[in-house]
Amino acid sequence: MKDGMQFVDCDMHVMEPADIFDNYLDQKFKDRVLTSAPPGGKPGMGRVVIDGLSRNGDEEPQQYRKPSRSVASSDRQPLSGSRSTDYLNFAIDRRYNAEAQIMGLEMEGIDIAVLFPTMGLSLIARDGLDPLLSEGLCQAYNNWIYDFCQHSPHELKFAAMLPYHDVTIACRELKRCVTELGAVGSFIRPNLVNGRYWHSNYWNPLYSLHEELDVTWGFHEGTGAWYSHMNTLYGENRFYRHVASHWIEMQQALIAMVIGGVFEFHPKLRVGFLEAQNSWVPGLLSRIEWDYPQYRDSHAPYLSMTPKEYFQRNCWASVEGSEPEIEATASLIGANRMCISSDYPHFDSHFPNVSNNLVSGVSRETAAAILRGGAGLWGFTDENFKNAKIAADARHAS
Repeated sequence: MKDGMQFVDCDMHVMEPADIFDNYLDQKFKDRVLTSAPPGGKPGMGRVVIDGLSRNGDEEPQQYRKPSRSVASSDRQPLSGSRSTDYLNFAIDRRYNAEAQIMGLEMEGIDIAVLFPTMGLSLIARDGLDPLLSEGLCQAYNNWIYDFCQHSPHELKFAAMLPYHDVTIACRELKRCVTELGAVGSFIRPNLVNGRYWHSNYWNPLYSLHEELDVTWGFHEGTGAWYSHMNTLYGENRFYRHVASHWIEMQQALIAMVIGGVFEFHPKLRVGFLEAQNSWVPGLLSRIEWDYPQYRDSHAPYLSMTPKEYFQRNCWASVEGSEPEIEATASLIGANRMCISSDYPHFDSHFPNVSNNLVSGVSRETAAAILRGGAGLWGFTDENFKNAKIAADARHAS
């Protein structure tokens, strides 16, 4: 717990090992997936090449490269939350294993964490990937993360990676992961996939299965997807792409799901918009509502609720603890529709002070609602918190 408040980390990351595919990928796909360990024996995934193409789109076409201009660090205005990585030595020394993951939970005061990949965010993020290879890669990751979570299964949960290149195969993998491995939901990037966006009827079976299984659909963006149009807009400038992708791709997904009637026709679907902060949510909902009277009857006659009502019934959006707009955003969309991401162990995370930043920046009432918000998103009950506490107490007693 954090200062007596229950805390669900709705989006904590793992660092997949370099040998994950050696140990977990089906033999029939191994000649199509080439991996190399990180240089210098450092922990992490290293380089992955799938069917001759690297796993991400972080190429450097030089289209927007600007001349170097040396500026002394003393002449720069300090950035809020400028970060170092010395605090990760405990995890690096343990090669980001499950023991380190639990140490990370304890440093932040986390009761239950839902785990997401690092390499896996961009692993299958491309159009035209062979659906069966996509399935094989997802199965390898999902089987590995299941084994990882067995270190403390009441505290470590996971969102399944889905092979969305074929909706039938994606449904098959979701059902396997939930019913056999205990996944609490899935994660999908919000980008356009093979020409289909999230208001397409193509995805209806996958939405319905999430409802049937009572698990969560989590949108999680990253940077470097081959299919992201942010690459076309901003080229090799990762600063541009990192700012734009996390916010704008999420906004596009929320617009599609609200106006496209996803929440109207799938009223029990729980959707999380993760690691994109959330101060954009109230403004975007207001923008949709601004156009509602002009377009609803002609372009969305199937809608029976307002955009804000859909969001407050079906959606959660995460914060990362230090945003100055948290309290104001909570007053507009409700703190109970907010959750929090530690983003451990990524370089742009405020770990191990994510929860400290939140608690010091908002009222205790707001902090308590946000810290526990992930329970509503991922479907955790008091029994889940009880079991997590029993596991933590047993570990401390040993």
